[in-house]
Amino acid sequence: MRYTITFNLRGKENKLSIDYEKIPDPQKSGFAALKLPFDVNKCVGYPMLHAFFENISLDGYERYCGWIQVVERRDYADLNAEEPTAVSFELDIPEEMRKHKIPYFAYGYPAELFDAPCNNLGNSEKLDWRAYTYLVDLPSRMNNNQLSFLTGFSWGYTEDKNGNVQLSDFAVLSEDSWTAHQKYALFAD
Repeated sequence: MRYTITFNLRGKENKLSIDYEKIPDPQKSGFAALKLPFDVNKCVGYPMLHAFFENISLDGYERYCGWIQVVERRDYADLNAEEPTAVSFELDIPEEMRKHKIPYFAYGYPAELFDAPCNNLGNSEKLDWRAYTYLVDLPSRMNNNQLSFLTGFSWGYTEDKNGNVQLSDFAVLSEDSWTAHQKYALFAD
């Protein structure tokens, strides 16, 4: 399914396109190129999300922006439990980015985002996995070195030990949501 979100960057209205769907095969998701410790065919049916600009109304450096993604895990010890046994939030970035205290999932001129999580159940009987994905204006000379919210959305899935996978609803997020999650993008010194 394709979603479109309108937002403002540097005084100009822009549109962000988001394709959100089930992974149809490992080739379409790119998993075939990764060295995963499990059969990539297990990822079929999990979510795949691509956020991009079809026609951005900015030029050159004006296009500079980035993505910060926070993942919420709700782990359940029992398939029928209504309350999770554990809830955690974590900044979703590669370890090398974390090591250098770079909180961005992606950034560029303009930034594009692709994510396709799968097989994260671990020792749980059931997992609710939800991403809170924010497009931000990166600190620079253009904005007095301020990190600021542009737009955001949430998405995700539920999986269980029986192999059932259900995509979560896509939802546009407000700046209040960013304010609540921004603390996960800050690194303690």
